[in-house]
Amino acid sequence: MTAGVVDWRAMLPWGPRPRALRRMLQAVAMVGVLGAARHAHAYCRTISVPTAIGYDPAQTGSCWTGGDAGSGVYLAWPARSQVLYSIVANGSVASNAALPISLDDATTAADLAFGAWSGASDAGVGPLCAGGSPNVQALNKGPVAPSVAATDCGLNTCADTVHDTQHLIVFRDTFWPHSDPVNTLALTTVTYGVITGTIYDSDTEINTFQHMVTTEEPPPPSGYPSNTYDLQSILTHEAGHFLGMAHAVDTSAVMYAYYRPGSVELQADDVAGICAIYPPLPPAGGSCELASGRLHPWAFMVGALGLCLVSRRRGTATARRR
Repeated sequence: MTAGVVDWRAMLPWGPRPRALRRMLQAVAMVGVLGAARHAHAYCRTISVPTAIGYDPAQTGSCWTGGDAGSGVYLAWPARSQVLYSIVANGSVASNAALPISLDDATTAADLAFGAWSGASDAGVGPLCAGGSPNVQALNKGPVAPSVAATDCGLNTCADTVHDTQHLIVFRDTFWPHSDPVNTLALTTVTYGVITGTIYDSDTEINTFQHMVTTEEPPPPSGYPSNTYDLQSILTHEAGHFLGMAHAVDTSAVMYAYYRPGSVELQADDVAGICAIYPPLPPAGGSCELASGRLHPWAFMVGALGLCLVSRRRGTATARRR
């Protein structure tokens, strides 16, 4: 599995950080074979080859395709999954931040952010995709204690054959554990199968240590320091990475690499991407697709050779001022 990391910078570019599960003996050799030819479009999907530092699809006019490392494979959750995420909290989620954030306020922002990708925020407007909603949904499981994050494999170093099923959102208000010369606002780490591109785990870190984050939406135009960013915008972008979206060519998209205040409504490009990755499906039955989205701990074993190795990749959000 590979894990990807997505970082967002202010006007920060954001992106995913991957970690990969690599099958012994044959996995690496097969990556290039399984990477299919890519179609030209404005929306971009996260692939198993880490994005070059500073790569901006909006500047190049094309999605990242792997460069000299090859095309890799697209990342996605299993069809019909209901992926459960949790906010790491102990009363509040960012008690030491310059702008304290309550669990209730963080929960509201997260639910709205993930709901945008399922069409939940468009009540009365019709389904997000032609024919229905995306076939994968992310739902709030409820908060977990900080002790859970302390051992989570998307946030800490684990053995290469291990991944967990806890998908966490954690606020880093006392330290930022990553080296990011471009002032990362948030980082999402995705763990996935390097051969199939199946996502097994996704964890998001919010940088409330170096940046001020507000839950006021839309963010106030004045009265706040210049390095203040709105949480719902950050999480809406990171939710896209969580689901397998990469930075977009279209500068109006939520998945554009740079932060914009109040960017909480999916644009046509974002909708096209999520509906292409997870198109509406007929009711489950008679197929081998996973209906519940639950994975057996060893579901990533492949063939007679079995054991897979795990790796992760990151995507970021940045806030570079222009």
